[in-house]
Amino acid sequence: MPKKKTCETCGTKDKTVETMDDPFTAALYPDEEHEQVTLCPPCAIARFEES
Repeated sequence: MPKKKTCETCGTKDKTVETMDDPFTAALYPDEEHEQVTLCPPCAIARFEES
């Protein structure tokens, strides 16, 4: 069974939480390298929408 990760933003601990490129900087600078963040889907969407 995969270990549940914890969202950096809201603290949700769930199997849907993923480590990904920062959605904010990835949207603004698609050709750059991005910091890896651990977010749940709602927080990832919110972070992307901030950009």
